[in-house]
Amino acid sequence: MAVALGALVLLVGVAVGAWWWMGRALFQPGTVEQTLAARGETLEVPPGQRADASEWQVAPGVRLHQMAVGEGRDVVVVHGGPGLPPAAPWRAAVLTGDTLRWHFYDQRGCGASSRPLTHAPTGGTWQAMREVEARLGLAAQLADLERIRRLLGRERLTLVGHSFGALVAALYAAEWPERVEALVLVAPAPLVTMPAGDGDLFTQVRARLDAEGQRALEVWMEHTFDLPARLKDDEARLAEHFAGFGPLYAQAMRRERPGARPPGSGAPGGFLSLGLYLSLGRHHDWSDWLRRVRAPTLVIHGAEDLQPRSATARVVQALPHARLVELAGSGHFPFEEQPEAFAATLRAFLVEVER
Repeated sequence: MAVALGALVLLVGVAVGAWWWMGRALFQPGTVEQTLAARGETLEVPPGQRADASEWQVAPGVRLHQMAVGEGRDVVVVHGGPGLPPAAPWRAAVLTGDTLRWHFYDQRGCGASSRPLTHAPTGGTWQAMREVEARLGLAAQLADLERIRRLLGRERLTLVGHSFGALVAALYAAEWPERVEALVLVAPAPLVTMPAGDGDLFTQVRARLDAEGQRALEVWMEHTFDLPARLKDDEARLAEHFAGFGPLYAQAMRRERPGARPPGSGAPGGFLSLGLYLSLGRHHDWSDWLRRVRAPTLVIHGAEDLQPRSATARVVQALPHARLVELAGSGHFPFEEQPEAFAATLRAFLVEVER
């Protein structure tokens, strides 16, 4: 998870790469179904699939790996990164498995799920950008979530999004407001607007690195946003590069909280991260769009997160039915660091929603 937590916020202060001068986001909220139609795709999924299967086929050539744990109400987890799924179900999910059926799926382009792009797209830089964003960007991820809802046979979903996944979950709830029953956003990436303002995670991480770590971060950053070059890499090289941020984030985390470390993760995504960066662009403001969200929303902030509370609060302010709960003794991963408190907070919220 640490890999892309830092990579995301680099967008705030970095102005390099062939596409960066454009500024605008390639993703436009409210256009998911039109975008799919233009590519000859639909939201339909093959019938007869089991909700507890280890793989879901959501589109031709695209299968999503999933881990299901517990019994009861379906809860779909949208992991963060971008492109870094958990290696195992959260500890808090195991504690609530008597009443909730948790579905942890690897998003397309990472983990054990299909990787639609394994080699560099053909054509010029602009054509490659469009291809990567169309196949792995936000519209594709939101479409997969809708396909999961249909596969599960649920009229409305309960979504739990972590970090960057919280943005994906919130955008889904705005795209199809009537299809979300409850929304839980854990340590949400403050990317409702871009630039995200001061206090972003990149600033927080850099401030906690020693001189050698800061130099390594600068090199990693320059490499990441040399977009013409990265679009010529293959999936394996990109995934290896994005994995390189993990040690830097872990170093910053340990300096703030000695002994702390990010939980284990599955195989990172390569082109997936690029696609989502292109979706975000340098400038966007999705605050008006997110006011479409109807679902009651719980936002959970770890009191010791490197991300400041003020950044999390900006996400709360953007959602019309959201409230903030802070968990003491936890950082960016409260479901692992304080699983009992996280589980109790989640249970109380869902009981309230049912009432």
